[in-house]
Amino acid sequence: MDTEDLVRDALRVRAEQAPPPGHVLAALRRPRRSRKPMLLAVAAGTAVVAVAVVATTVGRPAAEAPPAGGGSTLPTTTTTTAPTATRTLGYSPTWVPDGMVERTRWFDPAQHTERGWRARVDSGQSGTPMLDLRIPYDGNAVQVLREEIANATGEARVMIGGRPASITDPAEDTTLPDARVVLNPEPGTYVELTLLNAPDVRATALRVAESLRPDTAPVRPPLSLGGSAAFEASADGTGNWGVSVTGQIGGAGYSATLTTSLPVDLKGGPTVTPVPATARGVTGEYIGERNGYLRLTLGPRQYLLVAGNGPATAPAEALIAAAEALVIDPDPDVAWANG
Repeated sequence: MDTEDLVRDALRVRAEQAPPPGHVLAALRRPRRSRKPMLLAVAAGTAVVAVAVVATTVGRPAAEAPPAGGGSTLPTTTTTTAPTATRTLGYSPTWVPDGMVERTRWFDPAQHTERGWRARVDSGQSGTPMLDLRIPYDGNAVQVLREEIANATGEARVMIGGRPASITDPAEDTTLPDARVVLNPEPGTYVELTLLNAPDVRATALRVAESLRPDTAPVRPPLSLGGSAAFEASADGTGNWGVSVTGQIGGAGYSATLTTSLPVDLKGGPTVTPVPATARGVTGEYIGERNGYLRLTLGPRQYLLVAGNGPATAPAEALIAAAEALVIDPDPDVAWANG
């Protein structure tokens, strides 16, 4: 089992549970699409290090710890030029069921935009309502949705915004019915909406789909590693958020996570003694085991973890170089995380 498999398995473990505020580790790679809240993991061999990423609607991070739901700007360190926006959000719902807030964003400009809404306060029960939106950019994925609409018949075939669409139960089993809507709001653009565990799920899903409107807000990566544009973000609805990216520096792979939650602890604790290491103008610590980790506190409520993404333990010098090369937006686009 490789690292990507371990990360994907860790994501599934948290099925239907919103991540609580807590520690964060970097994701090594974007997992396959999941309807579950995000869990980021770092692993080497069979030693998996995993913690939940927290997220919420937050303003701009500041030099002082902001009040709940507040924000501030990141302290200026090394590379803080804002990464370039590569796409817009495309479409956003103007109505979602009461009590739901946006909690996750998975963005890859070459593949898709995925966003997830969950209850602001999660009950932790399996019946928690969940709404996911996906806009594919890959030609094959777009073709699949195009054919799905074209082949819809009977009750599965509906009209949304005057254009053909489809609605089905994505899991036709003994569980409560869910709803998956595929629509084509404009030529060449397809949107997939999945609503789970909601009362009157068909009517509710159609109402969400009918509420979709064009959204020209640019998507700007809060972090960029080696020129990367893809990122994963998660919020917990109380003001905490985390963003993870992967990329290459000098031909070697690394992952990085920036979070407002507490500094990251390795699951089970490190088995080696951390040693001081300085990067981006601050002194943190290097942990020379598993993938190799560099932990830095950039400021109040601003914690950075850089990890190796290879079969061997990345040395401190390599992680320091990766941290220095990391582009951090000094005014990250995380306002959505406040709900």
